[in-house]
Amino acid sequence: MHHKLMTILLLAMLAGCAQPQVEQPRAKGAYLVIEGAKAWAVLVRDGKRVEEEVGRVLDVVKLPGQNSSISASYVIDTPNCGRLQWLTERGGEGEVTRLAHADEVVGERPDCSIASDLSQAWTALDYSG
Repeated sequence: MHHKLMTILLLAMLAGCAQPQVEQPRAKGAYLVIEGAKAWAVLVRDGKRVEEEVGRVLDVVKLPGQNSSISASYVIDTPNCGRLQWLTERGGEGEVTRLAHADEVVGERPDCSIASDLSQAWTALDYSG
């Protein structure tokens, strides 16, 4: 009898401690990855990675001085999205990389996997040295 009472009491206490699971935060970000003559545009949304096919780096310009608001420009040509340009701007909050302009056709290309998030802030990861 004592064991049954203790078991029931223990189960009641454990049931009171049960809490619903808290939703885990999901990773989010936009990354332009440059490695030599190759480039990737990678979006992470709701914990899922969406990557635009490897493109060719057409032009990289880096401005080391503080006299310009632009510190770097990356122009890549991708098979699905066409020619894209990212500008890294200096500002009060550090450097922010944004897509400067794209072919007008980008929005019309159904295979362009990154077209829906081209306006957000990006992180440029340049491993070309």
